Amino acid sequence: MTTSTDTRIRWLDSCRGVAILLVVVLHAGEALRITAGPTPGVDQFNLFFEPFRMPVLMFLSGITLPQSMTKTGRKYFAGKASKVAWPYVLWSLIILAASGELSPAAVSQIFHDSPTYLWYLWFILVFYALAYPLRRVPPLLIAGTGVGMSFMLTDNGRPEAMAFLSAFFFFGAWCAKHPREIAEFIGKPWVLAVAGACAVTVGVLSVAGWEVLYQGEFAWGVAGALVIVYWFFPRLPAGPVTTALEFVGRYSIVFYVAHLGPIIITLALADAVGSAGEWYVLPLLLLVGIGVPLGLAWIYSTREHVSVTLLFELPTLTRRDRKQASDVQRTRSL
Repeated sequence: MTTSTDTRIRWLDSCRGVAILLVVVLHAGEALRITAGPTPGVDQFNLFFEPFRMPVLMFLSGITLPQSMTKTGRKYFAGKASKVAWPYVLWSLIILAASGELSPAAVSQIFHDSPTYLWYLWFILVFYALAYPLRRVPPLLIAGTGVGMSFMLTDNGRPEAMAFLSAFFFFGAWCAKHPREIAEFIGKPWVLAVAGACAVTVGVLSVAGWEVLYQGEFAWGVAGALVIVYWFFPRLPAGPVTTALEFVGRYSIVFYVAHLGPIIITLALADAVGSAGEWYVLPLLLLVGIGVPLGLAWIYSTREHVSVTLLFELPTLTRRDRKQASDVQRTRSL
């Protein structure tokens, strides 16, 4: 695991970019299926990757956890509040308002049981909040506890999903602390073969209708997928495609929160003119579902438009923290 000069691990960005694009494909396919019926090929594609999308995203977030833990508690929580809690709450309110469900009950639910498709951010906030006080506990022990709890919670609800996904978040943190051991292990051909077989088996079972999503008894399939991910993405050659995926992964928050609205609006317009079942609707949904967030992400990346920046982070928190760090450094130099 090598880092670039800006301390970002580039292969994590490219892998996160692929996972986020799979989320966009999922929501485009589900929206079309609800309106126009099953879409052969697309439905099976989404079902195959269903057991892996969110665990991979959690794993990637966990890999960056040890680096975050090197910060002071104030800086750690300020960063999570600015770049995770703020967009989560803001976009939850936007989504509830757009859907006509901005009631006091729904607003209060944002803080204890996410009422929108942004539940992933809510989970991440919970994991980050737990990680800091548990920073002296071995991550692998926490991961094992998460898997164990997912076996005990059998209602297929949010608690079971949270327990299951927490395992991969903290497993990612453990892997980040043991890069050489992991690299040696996954570099063996038989490991890659077994891991690929496990991942494909669980993916096929998902397509066949088995209940494998966030189920502890199928964690081996997700682990197999993570082995393939950990081996494959660091070996991607540099090029335009990799650069594009890294950009999507770097600004994944934009794509995650802002993709579904354009998809729903475009599908509603297509349905209004009687074209929801046409072959070109899905490519159109993917075009707007990726294109609109891409435009927002590019504007956000320039940091020249405060109104856009505020949609995805609360700069005052991070700026205040940077100023305090600068003041401390200046004091030490006197």
